[in-house]
Amino acid sequence: MDGRRRRRGGSPGLSYGDSAGIAGNRSAILCAIHGHYKEALAALPLEAMAALAPCLVAAGVCFGFADPVTNIIANTLSFLPYNDGELDPGGGATGNTHCFLPGNGINGEPEPRGARKRKRGTMTKTMAAAMSREEVLSEIVAGDAPSFPEARITTIAERSLEGLITFLTSYFCYLPGWDALRYLCLAKADLLVAVRLIELDRCYRNKDEFCINSYATKTALKYAALSARQPNADGFHTSSLSLAYHLKSIIRTVLADRSCGRLSVEEIQKLSRTLKKPCKHDKWDSHSPMLLADERLRNCNSSDTGGGKVPGGLTISLRAVLIDRIHARYLKAISRLPTQDVRLRYHRSLVKAGYCYGPLDPVTNIIVNTIWYDTVFPPLENLEVDMICTSTLVRVESRSLSGLIELMLTCIPEISKHEAMVYLLKNNMKVKKAIRMASTDGCDTSDWDISAYKAAATASFHPEPEAYVKFVMQSLPLAQSAIKSLLKASDSLSSSEVLQLASLLSPSNCNPAKPLQATLETSVELSNDALEMFVGYKENFVGQQSFFRKRIETALKNKGFLYELHVICGVNERVGSQKSFMDFECPYSHVNFFASLKDGSSLKLFFAEFSNGDDDRSFCCIVSNKSIHVRCCYCEYEGIRIVHPDENYCGGDTDFNKMVCGEHDMSNERIIGGGKLAISKLGICGEDYIYLDPTRDTKLIQGMNLSASRANASWDGIMRTAQT
Repeated sequence: MDGRRRRRGGSPGLSYGDSAGIAGNRSAILCAIHGHYKEALAALPLEAMAALAPCLVAAGVCFGFADPVTNIIANTLSFLPYNDGELDPGGGATGNTHCFLPGNGINGEPEPRGARKRKRGTMTKTMAAAMSREEVLSEIVAGDAPSFPEARITTIAERSLEGLITFLTSYFCYLPGWDALRYLCLAKADLLVAVRLIELDRCYRNKDEFCINSYATKTALKYAALSARQPNADGFHTSSLSLAYHLKSIIRTVLADRSCGRLSVEEIQKLSRTLKKPCKHDKWDSHSPMLLADERLRNCNSSDTGGGKVPGGLTISLRAVLIDRIHARYLKAISRLPTQDVRLRYHRSLVKAGYCYGPLDPVTNIIVNTIWYDTVFPPLENLEVDMICTSTLVRVESRSLSGLIELMLTCIPEISKHEAMVYLLKNNMKVKKAIRMASTDGCDTSDWDISAYKAAATASFHPEPEAYVKFVMQSLPLAQSAIKSLLKASDSLSSSEVLQLASLLSPSNCNPAKPLQATLETSVELSNDALEMFVGYKENFVGQQSFFRKRIETALKNKGFLYELHVICGVNERVGSQKSFMDFECPYSHVNFFASLKDGSSLKLFFAEFSNGDDDRSFCCIVSNKSIHVRCCYCEYEGIRIVHPDENYCGGDTDFNKMVCGEHDMSNERIIGGGKLAISKLGICGEDYIYLDPTRDTKLIQGMNLSASRANASWDGIMRTAQT
């Protein structure tokens, strides 16, 4: 077992965040990139074509939709000068080419005067005669030192590395820069191989895998070009698509050259003409680049990739990915319950005890646990709502993951938390399948017994752990067959079917470990100040959901959607930059909600963006929960799983564009840090006051009493309390 665990750890030289390891990974990747440039230089006829060297130094980045060497050659050729629409084989770094030389900034913007003068002097030499291969290689490896430190000019190899990192961290959520470096190190700076390694580690399904034509790919490639200071970044995507479209013919030419000698001028002209041909998308095999990347991946040394095992340094990313998968299950469970049942009753039990762990599949577990808790431990009074509290929904999803992990660790004591997450990810959060896989891998596993459920209930802060363990071990197995049959009958449950489920899960069948609500007495009472605070909180919640309900109704009407609100299932009120440091209100809110046609059919998930001000600027659209590559920096930072459309919202393309250019207060590291903090909060939420039960919520009442007393205390009183 010790040997197996070492293999899971991956190569010992790969860093997960320490400065020395990061520097080592960058050095190793740059070494691989330099090797790619040496190979590309060996293939290019620099002496016969004076324009090749400056174009390579200016635009020949090693990332794109082919292997690194082919990318360098194709990107260089895409930037060759043309005269009257024809390739100029003797053209130098003149006109359009010179204005985009390294150091001139993004899209040809001029650099500081001193640095530009020095660079112009260097490149004037290349206009007179082709640079020697040694000179070009020196330019790639070392670059030309700038006159001013603030005008730092990086080499084409370093710019390629920045582009590679930016592509991965922009395309994949929750991917820190040091993790991106690790994958690039394993992939030897091959972008698509690194993409496939990440997809394998994250257990992507076919529909989630990398697609050349997707909006996410297009935007990530644009961000990569911007961060690499690629000339004409907007047109880089077009030339990359052309390379992907003609990939097989281009690779045949380049590979033939590598085996028999240098490319001729005629072959360069042919390749250049091929890259200029239009793409016929109806005849395009868009899967070809990834199939070729899979071949390159198979040729990688298995010891360098950790034997296919996910290393423990990726725990942060994997936890966030699992929360995404869990959120999708909660949206599915909510969509299966009738509107009135969710809004009148089950919103409370869903966020308090509707965990996704149990003996059934995750969605069924959520539904069963939700209905069981409401049936056995009903509220003191019913509260009808239009909106499920977002913070409590985020918390129950995080607690569910903690429960799932603890189930795994109890049944397989020898594995780590990280390994437990890997097994859950590989088996789509189905614990029994995950345990069987671990057993097949040689792990010692124990039966899934009462101790496992106790551990899960404790880890997930279940409000009634003893009652739940007794229910799931004794009562649920008796009703399990009937429950499965009922849930298989239809995808959307009717109110009568929910009543049947409630009957199967009734107290007479479930025997709660504690007496029912009516027999309990309040052990701690709310103070007058806390009661006033509690009433104020509730009024704020009612006002908030009224605001969103009205905005949703208006947005649906303006778009011509003949839909009625089912329930609001996700809200982020902190979208956009604050006007000032002291202004805590952000300009926009992002909302997910379910709505159905007027006849109650065709339930759809919607996204909406609303103005938080007096103006009623808003829009909404139907979204699919199937896309995992749509990004919003503000929602990710808050740790709120809002499903977004492809484009046209605050926090999307424009904001990521600014981040890449260093013009935004957000960064990839800050987004990941904020999201990690949000999903790690497993204790009491402020919104718990909505469901306050004086007979059971002793800790919440004590906390509210303390908060109220501090809010009303004088400064002198607080200081005296602190000194006692």
